[in-house]
Amino acid sequence: MHKSVIYKQENIIRKDSENMSMDMQNAPSKRAIVSELSASLEERIVWYHHMQETQPVRYRPEHNMCEVFRYGDVRQVLLDHATFSIDKSLPEGFPGALGVSDPPQHQQLRSLVSKAFTPRRIQELEPRLTQIADELLAVVIAKGRMNVVTEFTYQLPMRVISEMLGLPPEDQERHRQWSYQLLAQTLGIYNPDNSELLRYFSDLVNERKRDPRDDLISGFLTAEENGAHLRREEIINMCLELMLAGNVTTTMLLGIAVYHFCQHPEIYQALRDDPSLIPVAIEEMLRYHFSAMNVWRTARHDTVLAGHEIKAGQYVVGWVGDANFDETYFPHSEQFDIRRSPNPHLTFGHGIHVCLGYPLARLETRIALERMVAHFSELRMDPEKPVQFIPEMPEVIQSLDILFTRADAQISY
Repeated sequence: MHKSVIYKQENIIRKDSENMSMDMQNAPSKRAIVSELSASLEERIVWYHHMQETQPVRYRPEHNMCEVFRYGDVRQVLLDHATFSIDKSLPEGFPGALGVSDPPQHQQLRSLVSKAFTPRRIQELEPRLTQIADELLAVVIAKGRMNVVTEFTYQLPMRVISEMLGLPPEDQERHRQWSYQLLAQTLGIYNPDNSELLRYFSDLVNERKRDPRDDLISGFLTAEENGAHLRREEIINMCLELMLAGNVTTTMLLGIAVYHFCQHPEIYQALRDDPSLIPVAIEEMLRYHFSAMNVWRTARHDTVLAGHEIKAGQYVVGWVGDANFDETYFPHSEQFDIRRSPNPHLTFGHGIHVCLGYPLARLETRIALERMVAHFSELRMDPEKPVQFIPEMPEVIQSLDILFTRADAQISY
């Protein structure tokens, strides 16, 4: 979900397609690969288990592509960057990776970014996150109803990432539109014109050079290691990745969580009874409800994976969603278990390419759910307003209207 988009802007980001081989240009789109999946999660899990047992590595000659389905093999693809390259591994029109490359460039980039985007800085957001969540819920609490997406799960992460990047509050609607534009491109649905978006962040970088502030863009500009600094296009890329991972990913996760609670009120009650289960429940949400995820790599050289030969230059698609249902690592994987432990899912990646924004997404989701169980004793779907998904992105909830009962007393933590 956090992988970026290849963007076009003169003198900022070169078109990746200029460096692609003709074979890459004829590769399938991500949607063509995902379209094989059933819309039913239950049927999807059955197919995943079948592939793990019968075809753990499947070669698709029409695309010069190998698909990998077992957890251990997918994790190896993610870890072994000497064999499976992320550079130029994506077909034309497919999202690239914001700030992601193979070593040694990758280590230098991550090291520079970490100077500004520290775990301590993320943790220091907790009081502000709690304040924003309570403010948003206070607006709707007297009504006994709300559209979870438009009034809460979008507003919370958008306000947070806007403050972190130092974006003007009046631009939030533009940011929302751009975020879903990035998501659509990340999912391989279409290639929008991102020139306005790129120009916007380019202007912000120029402004922060003239007038530094206490925000991430200023931090990216001043980050230094061994005399190296982040380049202009790298700063813009990191802003876009955080805008996507720190906003859309959290919105998706929270929407899915509330929808799941409405369908399974016993789970919501369990979290109200014991809010310490919320972090564990979030991990299970990430494992269970992001089942269409996959990652793309290119084999650097001939190799063997799970007894199957893979030739240099072939695409290697690791089915993260499938790996998260591997019975070897997730017993009774078809069951949604808010107490599942350990839960080593691969949804945020693994190894050096783990998602940069995952600590923020986890923190935002935890705070949001903690405040919801504190304020609401019961959630249920509004029978007059069914849930709506974005047509081109069936993984994303567009509108979710719920009714709720206000808690008689606040829950202490």
